[in-house]
This record gives sequence, structure tokens and C-alpha cells, in this order.
Amino acid sequence: MVTTAPTHRITRRKLTAALAAVATAGLLAACAAPAETSESAVDDSPVRFAVNWVADVEWASLYVGESEGYFEDEGVSIEIVHGGPNTPAVAQVLAAGQADIGIASDELQLIKANEEGADYVVIGAMYQQSPSSYTWLSSTDISTAEDLVGKRIGGIQGDQIRIDALFKINDLEPDYTFVPMSYDPQPLVDGEVDVITSYATNQPIQLRQAGTDVTDQTFSEFGLKAYGDVIFASRAYLEENEDKVIAALKALIAATEANMADPSIAVDLTVNEYAKDSGLDEAFATEANDGYISFIESDYTDANGILSVDPEYMENEVFAGYLAAGETDLPDVADFVDTSYMKAAHGQ
Repeated sequence: MVTTAPTHRITRRKLTAALAAVATAGLLAACAAPAETSESAVDDSPVRFAVNWVADVEWASLYVGESEGYFEDEGVSIEIVHGGPNTPAVAQVLAAGQADIGIASDELQLIKANEEGADYVVIGAMYQQSPSSYTWLSSTDISTAEDLVGKRIGGIQGDQIRIDALFKINDLEPDYTFVPMSYDPQPLVDGEVDVITSYATNQPIQLRQAGTDVTDQTFSEFGLKAYGDVIFASRAYLEENEDKVIAALKALIAATEANMADPSIAVDLTVNEYAKDSGLDEAFATEANDGYISFIESDYTDANGILSVDPEYMENEVFAGYLAAGETDLPDVADFVDTSYMKAAHGQ
């Protein structure tokens, strides 16, 4: 296990506190002067972020942003509404009024919700490709989608739609045996399946750290494109809270950049604060965080800034996968994706 020595690391939060202490005398002397309001300050109610899983390093940017003061710098506070295996989908959490901005695993949940009457708008994505992946023992000869034909594929009930879509988008008939299983990858080790659906930042890391030689490849690498952890909100919330949304995104961008610059801060916050009750392993969190960071950048973000979504890519690549999955009533991308909030957060 990697050992963290937080007392030897000066975080942004600790440095700010130290500087504040040094400046206390001067501030007291000036206390009679009228306070200045930050140009970025917005109303006091928090922005409630709903995420689709339990406390985990996947939400490192939110943890860093809250704990290290990035949201405070922009005049906003946040609440993080975690999900889990038995909680409602993020779209449902927002529909129930329990959160303001959602982070959904992919776009399909929002497409389905909009078909049922919601009016959700995609404003960004944490990751330029979804960590959704296949994992197999390295001794199994798999390198292309064709190699999946005839295999026993283990996954959570409901995964079949994306498995079928991956076959179809590669011009293959969905010829495989689906084996229902939990999130535990042990059936792969036991030889009960040939391949499992997985998260590139989860099961493959577990298996490798346990000494099992596995190979993994994302669905995107197999041709089924998708963004990861899509950022969205209702159109009404966005229109009524434009300044607050932009301020929150600006802070989220800064916190994400901070995690990229020094991943150890996010790991420390996750393991020792936000997810301390789950007993999250530090070595696992470190490798998982590195994995998430590897999905943040792309050619598009190089030109437009991290967390940005490309409408053309959404229409020409991502929606192609949903068409392969049998979706026939896809929304107009110009109405489904609004890049203006992220552009404003990047100062564009």
C-alpha cells in the first residue's frame, strides 16, 4: 500500500489558511471599511451535484474543489449527493428536486428521460471517453470486436443493450452468451466467463493488484463511442441560474486541473475524508485516479478546454452507437447539447 504523509504536503487549503492567519492583524485593523463583493459571487444557496455512485475517487474534482476552496473562490458552495447500486438514477434524483446539476454515467439515461418528458441539457463531460470497458484474462486471445463472437460475456443485467450495440456498430451479429453477474470480477478468475463488462478504473485494477494478469479495453476503443460522466441539468435550472452554473463550472475546471497537477491531494481527500467509512484502499485509489485523469483530455479539449463536449462528435460518433443500440428517436444535438456554459467558464 502506498503511504501518504499529509503532514508533509502543503495543500492549497492549508496554504490559504496559513496566509489568512498571517494577515489577521491587518484585516482587523481594516474591519471598519466596507467589504467588497467578488465579481463572481452569486446567491448563497448551494449547487447540489448528484453523482451516480458512492464516494469514490471518480468524483475527485468535486472533492478537491470543495475542500481546497475552488468553489468558494467563485462565490458558490456545493453539496454532493452520492448514488449507489440501489439508488435512483441521477436523472431521477434531479427530477425529484433533490439535486441541481447531475453527473450521469453516459448520455443514454438523459435521452430516455427526455423521451419521457424531462428537458435535460448536456453542458459538459468529466471524461472524453467512458471508462466502460471489457476485461479478460490476458491468456485469452482478444484484440478486436470480432474476437468477442461466441464468447461468454459476464455483466450486470441491462448490459446486453450495449453489448449488442458494440457488435452491431462493428457490423457483427450479436453472437455471444450473456452470463448475469454482480460487480465482483471473480467469475472471470474462476473461468465461468471469457470476458466481463467492467469499468477500466475499477475491476481491471482490482484484478491486477490481486495478481491476476488481465487486459482491458474501453467500449470506445472497440468502436462504441461515449463520453464519461456527462454533466447535465434541466433547461429551466440553467436558464434561471446562469451565473451560478458558470461559476460552479469554472471552479470544477480549476479543481480538475489541480487534480491533474497533483493527484495525491485528491487521493488523500477521498481515502481519508470523503470515502473513509468505505475502507477504500489507497493504492487502488491512486491507480484509479490516474486512470480517470487519462480520460480527461482529447484533441477537442486541447482546443476548447477540459470538460468540454463536441456537438459534432456527439452527433456523428456517440449517437451512431445509440442508433446501433436500437434508439430511433434521438434528439437534435443542437437542442440536447449547450456548449455556452462551459465556454463561458473557460472565458471564451
